[in-house]
Amino acid sequence: RRAPTPLQKCATHLAQRNTPAPLERQEQSSPPDCCRVRIATATHTTTKKMTKFTKVSLASLMLLALVGASHQQETGANGAPADYNIGKDECILPGNEQNLLETAKSAEDFSTLVAALESVPELLPIFESKSDKLTVLAPTNAAFDSFFSDFNSTAEEFLADKDLTTLVLSYHVIPSVVPKDDMESALKPLFMSQVGVTTSVPGDQLALTRVTPEGADAPVIRAAGYASAAYLEGDTVWTCNGVINPINYVLMPREATVTKPELKIGGE
Repeated sequence: RRAPTPLQKCATHLAQRNTPAPLERQEQSSPPDCCRVRIATATHTTTKKMTKFTKVSLASLMLLALVGASHQQETGANGAPADYNIGKDECILPGNEQNLLETAKSAEDFSTLVAALESVPELLPIFESKSDKLTVLAPTNAAFDSFFSDFNSTAEEFLADKDLTTLVLSYHVIPSVVPKDDMESALKPLFMSQVGVTTSVPGDQLALTRVTPEGADAPVIRAAGYASAAYLEGDTVWTCNGVINPINYVLMPREATVTKPELKIGGE
């Protein structure tokens, strides 16, 4: 039997919180760490806040080491330890030594994403650290091309704005290990129809849902942000210090917009 995933624990807490309880159970339980953790990230104002992303994330992610601690004998997705070795100086899977950045560099379809990461050197240590376990919702090159076309921009213009690049990249980082299988489990019909996921942009979550796009035969997972949404594509890519879930569009946080725009959805 698999242990409850961090995402399922968070969804369970939210479901319990929204269910009226008898008088003798009015005390609200504390949310699991995955519901509470926020990583400070860069904004459009100062380089100091960009540095804060690096410093605070190291401390915040240590809290996630407690997730699944009572299920040490059980396994997570892909046969990984139930706690995905979060907070430990160990790879998630033995023998899988490439970190998130190295894995992205080795895939041709993530070259625009890699260029964006390398344009903000302050963030690179986070994606290289073995103890900092992360999930990256990774736009493919085609996703970036569609995004630039829709927003009348170019890769050169985007990368020239370092603060914006940092903000958008942070919105694609979940401070825990959330492979696609765990998302599927949390979104089973009898469990939750929608799950909110913490990103590395404080106060700006993503909403995960299962939808069937027009013309598709089967449902897919959609990650909806403030100004855009994307579908997960293909399988989770496992690395030493996290997972990469490819997506078909770029997610835009609230802070990157001036007014509430019409929601852009990848592939539509």
